[in-house]
Amino acid sequence: MAYVPKITRARFVLGPFSAEDMTVIGTFMCDRIRRRIESGMNVDDNPSKALKPGYEKAKTRRGLNPIRDWTWRGRTLRSLSVKSANENRVVIGFSDPQTDMIAHVNNLRERAFGVSQEDRKSLREIVLSTLRRKRVVAFRKAA
Repeated sequence: MAYVPKITRARFVLGPFSAEDMTVIGTFMCDRIRRRIESGMNVDDNPSKALKPGYEKAKTRRGLNPIRDWTWRGRTLRSLSVKSANENRVVIGFSDPQTDMIAHVNNLRERAFGVSQEDRKSLREIVLSTLRRKRVVAFRKAA
C-alpha cells in the first residue's frame, strides 16, 4: 500500500503555488535527498564518516556498499516521502514510525537528512521554474 500525502486546501489561495505544486516540489526534494544519502554524502555535501569495522564487514558480506548510505534492507529511504502539502508549505519525512526512528538515530550519528547547499540550489531552480510556468489570469472587458 503506497503512502498518499495529505493535501489540505485553503478556501482562497493568495500564494503563487497550489497544494499540487508543493507536492511536486516536495517529491523532487525527497528524490534529491535520497540520491545524496545513497551516494554516501552528508548534509554538508562531504563524504559520510566511515562505518564501524564490524558493520562495514557485515554490509560487505551482504553485497552492499561499505559506506554510510542508510541502506541495509532499503526500507528507510524507500519510506521517505511527502507527508503533507498545502499552499504554504510541504512536509517531507518518513511515513513509517519504525523507519522514522531509524532515520532519527542515523541523523544523530551524522546529519544526512536535511537540505544541503547543492540541494538548496536545486530547490531554488524548481521553485523558479514552477513560478515561471504559472500564468496570471487577467480578465479584460470585451470590446
